[in-house]
Amino acid sequence: MKKILHVDIDAFYASVEQLDRPEYRGLPVIVGGSSNRGVVSTCSYEARKFGVRSAMPVALAKKKCPQGIFLPPRFDRYVEKSKEIRRVFSAYTDRYQTVGLDEAYLDLSDYENAVPVAKEIKRRVRKETGLTCSVGLSYNMSLAKIASDLKKPDAFVVIRPEQAMEILRTLPVGTLHGVGKKTQELLSKKEIYTVEDFWRLSLEEAVQMLGKMGHALYDRARGEDDREIVTERSPKSSSRETTLPYDLYQREAVAPIAFSLLQEVEQDIREEGVIPQTITLKIKYADFTMRSKQRKNEYGVPWGELLEELLDAFDYSSGVRLVGVGFSNFAPAEGERYEQLSLFSWQSPFYGERQEDQ
Repeated sequence: MKKILHVDIDAFYASVEQLDRPEYRGLPVIVGGSSNRGVVSTCSYEARKFGVRSAMPVALAKKKCPQGIFLPPRFDRYVEKSKEIRRVFSAYTDRYQTVGLDEAYLDLSDYENAVPVAKEIKRRVRKETGLTCSVGLSYNMSLAKIASDLKKPDAFVVIRPEQAMEILRTLPVGTLHGVGKKTQELLSKKEIYTVEDFWRLSLEEAVQMLGKMGHALYDRARGEDDREIVTERSPKSSSRETTLPYDLYQREAVAPIAFSLLQEVEQDIREEGVIPQTITLKIKYADFTMRSKQRKNEYGVPWGELLEELLDAFDYSSGVRLVGVGFSNFAPAEGERYEQLSLFSWQSPFYGERQEDQ
């Protein structure tokens, strides 16, 4: 039987800021920039008590939490801390799959008893990085992630095979990996709100309603997930997207969100050792119509400038509910041709100049 550990650093960006600046500990820290045009990247648990959430416009976050401490992201520092965390993982297994900078799945199947190993990993992450993490241990990836989410922050939860169905029963259906806002809306029309409600669907009905994902969700709702941990991969594309809490109708409102996503996806690919040649902007409208446009960078133009051009190419009058930014068409990082792209040092009118090595 597999033994999969999911590790999720608690409120990662905000926790790093509180670690580096002890005077902010215990206070509502909100990372995402101080401009009202920005969006929240993440926030401390103290800020979440006021209703602040990731992807929320900073202007709204300020209304909900006027006493909040608003800070611009420092991605170089977050990468540095992420590397420290991965060094802990590598001491126990070479089979681990990272998800962004703050999450990872570890295969601990070689250990006769994975529980003390998981506890030791959690303890070492805190001791060696100063950060707390929530961890979940189970027999597949889906349940390991559900376990780590159950009692955040600083959680340690084990879901054994004989416990899985009873734990899944009462959870919101949105807990299942792959169920997003749109899927929840579709399921709610059939009065499916919990995992137990989802059990009413036959496999055929789930597939008819949700396509290929319906098959995966049918299995995951029953504690089954045959995905394998991917330890190395050569990316064909890398992207970030966010569903907005409400529809936006102006370019000026969408632009800062797109630039925030650009910063995040740049950071995602830095660890991959590749350089993108193409940038894509994706927009989903209020009626769920999807549009995307892309530009190939052939002349070393800063990515922020190309994103500005893409933003100019869209119409916003129908209302925007989702924004996505992605890179594709990768080249090796050592290729001289792309050194002049200045991948991580562009300027935008919303965020100013990227700050390096703060």
